Amino acid sequence: MKVVTAREMQGIDRSAIEGTGVPGEVLMALAGKAVADRIIADLPGIKSASVCAGTGNNGGDGFVIAYLLANRGIPVKVFLAGEKARVSKTSAIFLNACVHSGISIEEVTDGNSFRASLLEGSDLVVDALAGTGFTGAPRGLLAAAIAAVNGCGARVVSVDVPSGLPSDGEAPGGEAVRADLTVTIGLPKISLVTWPGRSYAGELHVADIGFPRALTQSDELRTALADASFARPFIASAKDGDFHKGAAGHLLLAGGFDGMEGAIIMTAQAAFETGVGLATLLTTPGARAAVAGAVPELITRSLDFPPDAATEEGAQERILENAARLMDGDRRYAALVIGPGMGRGAYARMVFEALILACGSMGIRRALIDGDGLFHLADFLKTGKLPSGTEFVITPHFLEASRLLDMPVDEIKNDRFSAARLLATRTGCTALLKGPGTIIHDGKNALVNTSGGPALATAGSGDVLSGIVGALLLRDMTPLEAAGLGAYLHGLAADMCCTEQGLEVMKATDGVRFIRRAMASLVQSHE
Repeated sequence: MKVVTAREMQGIDRSAIEGTGVPGEVLMALAGKAVADRIIADLPGIKSASVCAGTGNNGGDGFVIAYLLANRGIPVKVFLAGEKARVSKTSAIFLNACVHSGISIEEVTDGNSFRASLLEGSDLVVDALAGTGFTGAPRGLLAAAIAAVNGCGARVVSVDVPSGLPSDGEAPGGEAVRADLTVTIGLPKISLVTWPGRSYAGELHVADIGFPRALTQSDELRTALADASFARPFIASAKDGDFHKGAAGHLLLAGGFDGMEGAIIMTAQAAFETGVGLATLLTTPGARAAVAGAVPELITRSLDFPPDAATEEGAQERILENAARLMDGDRRYAALVIGPGMGRGAYARMVFEALILACGSMGIRRALIDGDGLFHLADFLKTGKLPSGTEFVITPHFLEASRLLDMPVDEIKNDRFSAARLLATRTGCTALLKGPGTIIHDGKNALVNTSGGPALATAGSGDVLSGIVGALLLRDMTPLEAAGLGAYLHGLAADMCCTEQGLEVMKATDGVRFIRRAMASLVQSHE
């Protein structure tokens, strides 16, 4: 399913009216009916309702809802934040319908008068105050109305977006309605599927009111959900009968240096669970001794000099020679995962830079940088760019993103979608910004992950994700698709683990055990 900005949704609305000849009044009636139907279906015990409406088209949806609820025998009051004379032309049609049906309409034109006490006695409050085009901080009458809705104690249903919440991913500039249910029209808006906006929406329902598929599935809409319908076609596609391990690709892993071997072990385990054909680890001599055999399927190779030799003259050239020896015979690595458990010292930095610069000569088409690799990348990008000819994926959490962007963590958290886009454009990579509602952006197109939960906030979780995405980078899909699919599978595996144990607590390795189950569930649902 596509996800839209306010401007994109307004364009769909306009094109539907102009291109199909469906009047705006009809679309408003359909939108209001969709919300009313959802209220009746989800909240059957409602005995009385209040509709808080603005003077714009969102208020018009509210008038339709009020009319339909009253027609079902539910006592309804409408509180209009503004004057009837200022109601939009289309909305006025349905305001008049309410008036002629005997529904109480109270104009509230003073912020001091719009208080929670107005809404006392209502089981349900419908928030139809401000629509998708709202930006900035609510002021005056609107701010008072939002505060009244939040303070009323009743169930709250928001129409399209909670009032006061911008649509395009930004945090609210002030107080916003905290809904129990949001019924969004046509397509979800970015703020409804990403944090921090997601926390204001409550349960989210997308209402299909008949916008043409050519508009709602247009390639011009650049953001989509990474959900089951997105993931299923990649997992359900059958392998050719004449298949061998080399056809599944060979993944090179670099990391797990002395004392941090566990990180790369989890990465390797996850890669094999996802279906990688071959994987080789390049690490320090001491770490190789610790890792060898921990993942029986993993080939292990070591750098031919110890970490204390990093300062010696010609060290970087020796690393490149070491990497070249990995290419002995016909062995080729199509993808690289670099960084998990690598460390942040001079030795790790030298290995990182040498391998990144050697990607082209080693034939590595795609590389994923995670963990300590992101620390080194931030320094690397201060003096140069990543080499062309290799497609890079980065998987930062907020603190790592802060270092890459030289931006405060809170600023990133308050507009995660924009931060993911900025990461992609500044680094030239496909950026996977980790967190609830993980966002994947390649600078033009984006995916928002729908799986996973708080249980993923545990040590090693990112290492597992790197292994999953690393394996998928070997497949016939774009880096954006591989990263989006990896995020979805990782979250789905965690969800399945938590469901089975009945508790949202897990170790990163618990999730590894559920990767194949997650993929199998997608295949089975396709059959």
